[in-house]
Amino acid sequence: MADKASISSIYKVAIASTDGETVNQHYGKAEKFYIYSIDDQVGYDLEEERHVQPVCMDGAHEISRMKKSVLNFTDCRYIVVSRLGAAASATLAAAGITAMELPGSIDDAILRVWKYNQIQNLFN
Repeated sequence: MADKASISSIYKVAIASTDGETVNQHYGKAEKFYIYSIDDQVGYDLEEERHVQPVCMDGAHEISRMKKSVLNFTDCRYIVVSRLGAAASATLAAAGITAMELPGSIDDAILRVWKYNQIQNLFN
């Protein structure tokens, strides 16, 4: 049986950004997410820019649109945004995706996600 510490955990993070450098978009208003692959033992790489249809309509949200939006991220373990409403957070959580509000640089956000993931792995 392999030692838990020696097992590499690889997962994806979707980051809402207009410029690819800062986390600066509200989940419901974002048109583009940068998808990063993180290997807990090696580091992280940008995989793609994913374009999506925003779900926020002047503050109103349709649950059906919200659920459809989540389908864009079923391959991601985490979503990182500058702002996130309760309905979006609940819809993402129901799909097994952890949403985080981490405005600032993408590098800092990825480091914080990595640390959070390390802590979560202590309890698995």
